[in-house]
Amino acid sequence: MSLDMDAAHPVLEIKGLTKRYGDFTAVSDLALAVPRGEIFALLGPNGAGKTTTLRMLMGILRPSSGTASVDGLDCFQDRCAVKQHVGYLPDEPVFYDYLRGREILRFVGEMHGLDPAEIDRRSEPLLERLELADALEEYAVNYSKGMKKKLALLCALLHDPALLILDEPTNGLDPYATRSLLEIVREKVADGKTVFYSTHLLDQAEKLCRRVAILFKGRLAAVGTLDELRAARGGSLEEVFFAVTGGAAPPGNAPA
Repeated sequence: MSLDMDAAHPVLEIKGLTKRYGDFTAVSDLALAVPRGEIFALLGPNGAGKTTTLRMLMGILRPSSGTASVDGLDCFQDRCAVKQHVGYLPDEPVFYDYLRGREILRFVGEMHGLDPAEIDRRSEPLLERLELADALEEYAVNYSKGMKKKLALLCALLHDPALLILDEPTNGLDPYATRSLLEIVREKVADGKTVFYSTHLLDQAEKLCRRVAILFKGRLAAVGTLDELRAARGGSLEEVFFAVTGGAAPPGNAPA
């Protein structure tokens, strides 16, 4: 199915998604619909199941039960086709150590059917904005965590995907790179793209997103627009977060 469907249809649908490891259930019966053209945040404390969820969406993990689909393409059964339409930024990007940054970009672009000139045309403006242009001739083994995160973002954006799936996208970035990344995300959404990302940064989600879901111990604890959640629980997103996860919010502090 095409990703140019009417905006009324959610770009990402998750139904009963569950992942078990023996007796341990990492994600339990998750159900979400991500509207087209929005930034949707998946929130939760460490160990809540956020990364496991995103890995199932990318076909890296097979669900124990339930389904996830991108406009009708099953995220596991059709994972190769899904990757043509989704840009994925993992929390801990991994590259071949002895490929240079430019070689990695070239490899990813060619996997998506882009010729070298088109790869350069698409990547050059982003390289400047993310201050990565001077590092392209360096081997990936010499990249810091922040540099790897920037390079992985470029790889995720090269094929101009309709859906971006981002796992803790600003983790490891300095304030300048964080600002650039968030500007790029907003621009993509303004251009009709959709962003689904996990974060533990409540203030960032509150500034960036219209709709959020909160995971706690693998289960969906709350979902809705920020206005809906505030109205139902009262107060800020931080207060909603602590209320549905059973914690007590320390005055003036976000959760670690």
